[in-house]
Amino acid sequence: MQYDGLLLDHDGVLVELLELSAVLTGIREHGEPCFRRLGLDPVSASLDALGVGTDSERVQALADRHGVDPEALWRCRDDAVEETLHAATRAGEKDPYDDIGALRRLDLPRGVVSNNQRRIVEYILSAHDLRGLFETVCAREPTLGSLDRKKPAPTYIETAMADLGVEQPLYVGDSESDVRAAHRAGVDIAFLRRAHNADTSLSTEPTYEVTSLQEVVALGRPWV
Repeated sequence: MQYDGLLLDHDGVLVELLELSAVLTGIREHGEPCFRRLGLDPVSASLDALGVGTDSERVQALADRHGVDPEALWRCRDDAVEETLHAATRAGEKDPYDDIGALRRLDLPRGVVSNNQRRIVEYILSAHDLRGLFETVCAREPTLGSLDRKKPAPTYIETAMADLGVEQPLYVGDSESDVRAAHRAGVDIAFLRRAHNADTSLSTEPTYEVTSLQEVVALGRPWV
């Protein structure tokens, strides 16, 4: 098989991950004014349902518990995450991995597919002068409904394929949901092991396992 495009996850593949605890702390701190306007005390309320990896049902349950509008609650959360990750980027905590330059050796369409917010991905890539590496960025909008389109749903992979006009891309990810999303989209997946997921056990097999983006570029399957 020849690959006619390359799709990559963002956090943990292209740029460093921020600790999940730091994200939740940022949600509380940056989101406090907005949460209080909704009548929710971010100090006493349990906001774990607003952390990374949540789903719309957990957010709805939290909103029901506190008698607030779930869409407004989620927008407070996503705005707070945006501020948190912008600050982390400026502080050098969301730097690109050293091997990202290897992607320049592939002369074919490239796109980013992420469960993060699109505006955050665009900001981080632009902050590091990397936006020009990718023809498209397919990721979440800051709405509650976007949670139902996250990977392992194939939605963002399929959208990126349509944007790039490709039929057989290779997708590079670092999580079980990436592998499952690739299978559902009918594309091959390279599971990238870095320090944060070196010991991760997968319940579904990727097409390849690699330890760097250089290995992705050097895969034996030919690129178009």
